[in-house]
Amino acid sequence: MKKRILSLLLVLLMALSLVACAGGETPAETDAKTSSQSSVKDSAEDPSADSSVTEDSDLPSDSSVPSDSDLPEDGSDSDVSSEKPDGSDVIVDYGPSDFVPPEPPYGEMAGKEYTVIQHEVIGDPFGYGQDTREAQLVQDRIDEVQSKYGCSIYFTEMAYSDQFATEIQGLQFAESGGDLIFSTNNAQLRKTVGTGPSDSMMVDLLTVDDIINFWDFNKWGNITSRETMMSGGVFYGVTPALWYNRTPLPYYNLVYNKTLLEQFDLDDPQELWEQESWDRDAMLELVTSCYDEAGSVPVWGMTASMMHMVRAAYLSSGVSAVEIGKIYANGSVDWTHGMASDEAVESLQWLKNSLTAYAKYFNNGKANWANWSAHEPFLEGQTLFALTAPSVVLNHISVQHDNFGLITWAGVDANAMTGFYENCCSVSVPIFAQDAKHSAYLMYDLFKGLGEIETASDMVKHYRDTYFTSDLDVKFLLMNGAKLNYSYWPNGGDEALKRVSADLLTSSSLRTLVDKSVPVDTATVETYLVPNTVQLEIYRQNGLIP
Repeated sequence: MKKRILSLLLVLLMALSLVACAGGETPAETDAKTSSQSSVKDSAEDPSADSSVTEDSDLPSDSSVPSDSDLPEDGSDSDVSSEKPDGSDVIVDYGPSDFVPPEPPYGEMAGKEYTVIQHEVIGDPFGYGQDTREAQLVQDRIDEVQSKYGCSIYFTEMAYSDQFATEIQGLQFAESGGDLIFSTNNAQLRKTVGTGPSDSMMVDLLTVDDIINFWDFNKWGNITSRETMMSGGVFYGVTPALWYNRTPLPYYNLVYNKTLLEQFDLDDPQELWEQESWDRDAMLELVTSCYDEAGSVPVWGMTASMMHMVRAAYLSSGVSAVEIGKIYANGSVDWTHGMASDEAVESLQWLKNSLTAYAKYFNNGKANWANWSAHEPFLEGQTLFALTAPSVVLNHISVQHDNFGLITWAGVDANAMTGFYENCCSVSVPIFAQDAKHSAYLMYDLFKGLGEIETASDMVKHYRDTYFTSDLDVKFLLMNGAKLNYSYWPNGGDEALKRVSADLLTSSSLRTLVDKSVPVDTATVETYLVPNTVQLEIYRQNGLIP
């Protein structure tokens, strides 16, 4: 398998897949911004071509793009580690920060009213349900900040619909639009940043870095989570990663029923993983060894939607959705679609063969490939595996099931990440805020660690004590999260995955199907992903991000 230079996961799910991840939100798709497909050449077709970034990508003018040279060859930018994790890297803890912002302008802020726009109910501060411990901790924090600055903080609710971004844009003409925007699901909020500086409704957070300490990864989440609010190479949002359950999580994992494992006398997947024996064959053997159609409650091997299985199988091949070859001095980039690689097609062929030969073990043979509630039969004890979202595991399975475990979808090796980010929690400053620096001071003080959570390690302990019975469960929930990538789903680049998923079982040639499908995502890559990729690589080469 060829060496990966830099990976960016672009596999994008249907809108309904976001429902599972967001716990009930139903954002509609947005049309992708169109751009000329000739502006960035696929190097598989023309390896020598000098491709260019679309004109509206708006790369920051104060950043120098690396000279005409290949990216580093030492593997430092690879998404897949060369060594198997030993359990010590569940999440990166960068240690305490000694950062202190400049003296706040108390005189300017005293007596002022600041408004937080959120898509949650007004009475649920920053998304925490009323009468919960978390909500009380947040209210205590708000009281502290109000007292410190002599100001008042209010919440206003904005319905999280397809019109969310449009309504945010309309607030620029209001007398008092809002000073912070908070979202527990930023897919719709992302639409407010457009293609970058030329049409973003959000403030470039690096302009207030002297106040919020943007590079504090413990406090504001890893760089991947920030990419969910990045456009045109500019960061417009961060994640309050030291607040309960706000730590960015990998997307879909497999959850398995330990009771059924014991009932059918099967090996535990986590033990197989520790023995370095967790691979496709081992996973398929477990799926096909757990079946009972004669009992009062039918039992089968796996419940999952086709979209999610295609995504998991594809990423488990070790390839990325988009592979970057060379960044040129003018900002243009050579890139190829990872889904079109031989490794990806082979992995998809394995999935097709498995689903065809062992149909009854998947979704009980009913071919309900558009089932977005795969966890429901799992909760009924009817299936060994369910491929589902972290939010479902935390909010449903951990509450209703007392004997389960987590494991990654088996791939080419233990480190083949099958997850990526759809969306996460975000805090942003709108351009119509009374004063961006005032908003930044509020951000700095509001989003310090909450309750017992002061470090990233504290957050790991919280997950372990609250939801799971195994340290490995936490590991598979958080494993290498900083190395996963954002999907760019809200920008409409999920057509390739849809097409492959729809025709996987009926296509006579997966190679032909894939080659016909991947070009439909080209505009999204050119318009949204390429300018961000260039800027992220600049930051990496300058040592600002891992």
